Amino acid sequence: MTDAEDKRPEWGKKLSKFVPIPQRVIMAIMGFFSIINNYTLRSCISVTITRLVLKRTYSNETAASGEVCPKPELTEEEEKLAGGEYDWSQEMQGYILGAFYIGYILGHLPAGFLSEKYGAKWVLVCGMSTATILTIFTPLCIKLLGPVALIILRAIMGFGAGFSYPSFSALLAHWVPTHERSLLGAFIMGGGQMGTVLSNSVSGTILRYTTWPWVFYTFGFFAALWILFFILLCYSDPESHPYLGDKEKEYLMQHMGRLGRDHNLPAFPWLTVFKSKEMWVLICAQIGHDWGFYVMSTCFPKFLNDVLQLQILKTGIYSSIPFLLFWFASLLFGTISDFIIKRDVKRATCVRKWMTFIAATPSGLFMVLAVYVGCNTLLIILFFTISMALMGAFYAGIKLTPNDMTPNYAATVMAIVNGLGGIAGVLAPYSVGWLTKKTLLPEWQIVFWLALAILTIPTIPFCIWGTAEVQEWNEQSKKE
Repeated sequence: MTDAEDKRPEWGKKLSKFVPIPQRVIMAIMGFFSIINNYTLRSCISVTITRLVLKRTYSNETAASGEVCPKPELTEEEEKLAGGEYDWSQEMQGYILGAFYIGYILGHLPAGFLSEKYGAKWVLVCGMSTATILTIFTPLCIKLLGPVALIILRAIMGFGAGFSYPSFSALLAHWVPTHERSLLGAFIMGGGQMGTVLSNSVSGTILRYTTWPWVFYTFGFFAALWILFFILLCYSDPESHPYLGDKEKEYLMQHMGRLGRDHNLPAFPWLTVFKSKEMWVLICAQIGHDWGFYVMSTCFPKFLNDVLQLQILKTGIYSSIPFLLFWFASLLFGTISDFIIKRDVKRATCVRKWMTFIAATPSGLFMVLAVYVGCNTLLIILFFTISMALMGAFYAGIKLTPNDMTPNYAATVMAIVNGLGGIAGVLAPYSVGWLTKKTLLPEWQIVFWLALAILTIPTIPFCIWGTAEVQEWNEQSKKE
């Protein structure tokens, strides 16, 4: 019996014999639901805002020109649900949708440092609790305080939600061996797509049959429920887990060489890291991907509402379909990546590069194709769905590269990379607001051409200089 086993309480030793599911799998499942909640809290406003603002109207000449699609026949009840009471300009809507990501960027670094120093569990709980409470208070803020206060609230929400990815990067590094990381990592982080699916479809349904505040109350309730179960079931690392089974403990020791965190890590080697071209190309590729993703997740419902003029329930359902396929594709790409890496771990770098490329240029091309098929709703949804399915390769690409490059500092590197990627989350909605002031199809075509360019150009350096090899500065403490 090892020291780590001896530290377990008696109740933990007994309970470990009756838990059939490996704890790293439980951690992955809870991680999946964590990211789902993260995305439902951030994204539910994307559909709801179409119900909040005044209904958009077009002249007969504009409709006849093909710059917007013909308005489908709506029932009297659906007509009443086509708009709201708030006179927010397209630019103001862009500020509201993008404000979340200002805080999101700022939340990453504190989360990375705290996760490495104190463990990821309570860091994640604090961040998600902040986002959950503010989501529940969002209707009150909109009704009493107005759009400026909503922007501030969304930014603080983003700060709390920004804790999620660095925290789970630390959990992955401490719980999951390299040869399982692509699939479980894609599964956890693919919760973002499932969260977008649920956010869009459930929001559309709620808005169709009840009042808009219930969108925020519903998702806030489920996030609070997740927090409770996460506190009870998950721990920062295998060493601190009171009922980790002996078989899993031996497995993790065999494949990872340790059970606990390194509590004696030196300060993060900032200068060395930022002198590394591998780090810079990773950051650039992340920003490029996030631009394309946030254009879709944040603004796609507006495209369906403004250009196709779909009623609210269809907007919610149709905007969720591409993200559902994104999630399934991310699992498929993760499985393929794990299969290749397990047979030859030296091919990890090649796998990460190919997956990153697939998630960029081909994905962007189908976005552009989708806005050149006229008003054919079926083809538009099909092309956007193919685009997001290809983007599913992203999680087996650059998203897991920080864990490959530095197991010891994975949380901080993820915080830097994903945090800077949040710049796209701020600028993408703003740019859409600026470019689509008249909400016409030619304006949206510019939006998606820009998305293709920003997806592709930063990916090229990563495909040349990116790496999945452990970096020298990861073991800086041993060298010193």
